[in-house]
Amino acid sequence: MIRKSNPEDLEAVLAIWLAASLQAHDFIEPTFWQSKMEDMRNRYLPSAEIWVYEQSGAIEGFCALQGDILAALFVDPENHNQGVGTGLLEKAMERSGGRLEVSVYERNSDAVAFYQRHGFVQIDLRTDMRSGHVELVMLHMQELSAQAQREADLDATALLEPS
Repeated sequence: MIRKSNPEDLEAVLAIWLAASLQAHDFIEPTFWQSKMEDMRNRYLPSAEIWVYEQSGAIEGFCALQGDILAALFVDPENHNQGVGTGLLEKAMERSGGRLEVSVYERNSDAVAFYQRHGFVQIDLRTDMRSGHVELVMLHMQELSAQAQREADLDATALLEPS
């Protein structure tokens, strides 16, 4: 079940964030992630809309939304490849109203492939100033398809208008 997070979920969410961050980002020193725990607790999570994936009373993953930005999507490493991430991503896409942007470390090839499988395409490249690592900025393909269709419609209209 996917549900809106409540204050009692905080410790489980933080534990998943840390475990998943350490596993997925082995190219970054573990102390970096450990040093960000209080920022997650007091700054990032409180500023986002948090949804958790709960099964049999245990939280197996979460996503954090800030408008149409997917600020975080983390799954407990023990629950990878079981549909948890896909379920959370679908909830995030539903909540965002059809446009969803995410930033993911370029070296996190599993996450890049996950988002690509779900219709995201790279729209930008930047360096994360906190870690110094390159991030891909990705946008859900539905938005790009709609934009391409609008541009094609405009081009077709221009062709039909007398000059």
